[in-house]
Amino acid sequence: MNGNDAMGTLRVLVLSSTRRERDGIAEYTRQLFNPAFLPGRNVQIEVRNVSPLNLLTAPFTRPDIVHVQHEFFLFDRLVGVTALLFYPYLWFWSRCFGVKLATTIHSTYNIDDLPGALPHFARYRALFPLGRLYLKLHFRLVVALSDRIVLLSKIGAAHLQRAISRRQFERKVVRVHLGNYQANIQMRRHGLLAQRYGVAPEDKIFTLFGFAFPNKGYEHAIFALDLLVHQRGRPAPRLVIVSGETGKSSFPGGGQGESYIGYLQRLTRERQLETRVIFTGYLANTDPLLEDIFAETFCFLFPYLNRNFPSGAISTVLATRKPVLVSRIPCFEEYEDLPSFEEKNATDLADQMTALLDDPQFLAAATRRTQANADTFAMERIFIRHLEIYRQLRAR
Repeated sequence: MNGNDAMGTLRVLVLSSTRRERDGIAEYTRQLFNPAFLPGRNVQIEVRNVSPLNLLTAPFTRPDIVHVQHEFFLFDRLVGVTALLFYPYLWFWSRCFGVKLATTIHSTYNIDDLPGALPHFARYRALFPLGRLYLKLHFRLVVALSDRIVLLSKIGAAHLQRAISRRQFERKVVRVHLGNYQANIQMRRHGLLAQRYGVAPEDKIFTLFGFAFPNKGYEHAIFALDLLVHQRGRPAPRLVIVSGETGKSSFPGGGQGESYIGYLQRLTRERQLETRVIFTGYLANTDPLLEDIFAETFCFLFPYLNRNFPSGAISTVLATRKPVLVSRIPCFEEYEDLPSFEEKNATDLADQMTALLDDPQFLAAATRRTQANADTFAMERIFIRHLEIYRQLRAR
């Protein structure tokens, strides 16, 4: 076992994106393989960037486990075409050196519904039948050549089952949770919301946190705020949208002169909500304004439309232990009894927001649900689950 006996130090090499703060896989890797989790566990974990050179040399470093954090793309934008080359290579040399190969597949599209899974590629609809065949081949190859496949969501498991055999799934696939990011975002009050945006002490901040794309359904939060302010006469709610500008090509019908953030800003103007909706743009984790927003937020909103993978944004805000409202879709079924509302239903969302504002018992219960999920899915627990998987692999 690479010079280690069964009770020796477990050596794991993790290949992951590492370079950009805005990269979801990089942030997941930083949260999961936190050096603070290692003392006393008899394990050494090294994280390297998933570059061609590091992929080529990984088996020769002779770890017990090579663990690839894989989101179809590896390091290209060709839907993982490079995986067709690198996985056979990793498999061959890992077998030569007795190294086990584990893969976490972060994005598992529904191969039977590519128009729904990839709406931003609608202009290439004619290629979807070929794309379905390729993605099935891709899944089958990665599963066949990995000793263990780790999935982070129920919906990911359901999608992968469409592409591989039941026997393969039962033998190789394990599901863990995305976890609760003990965020490197601090909750500290700096008074910036008041200084820059005129937020008053009596205002209640509902925050949309995370990169804004059409499948996030942020427009339904604006519709719900419109109901609260203009039909129900509620002066207190304020909506804060923390997101950078998304490209025009990411908006349905992209290239028609409007981005998704631009669309949300237009909806805000049309409904005369300019004083009630705050667009901050992208904020780094260390930005004092983001710290202020996290400290002042009354509730986080996730009005997502049905999507194919779990949300790193909710894993971050769980660490605040503040109330969370989520749309009733499969990707949020990973969590336990979070308050929810019907997908695309602004009236239902407005009703839930009203309940939080008016009913102290409902507010307390929603807060307890966030706290319970934060504890249940603490990242150190997810890390321990990974150690169990690694040790089982090494013992085989």
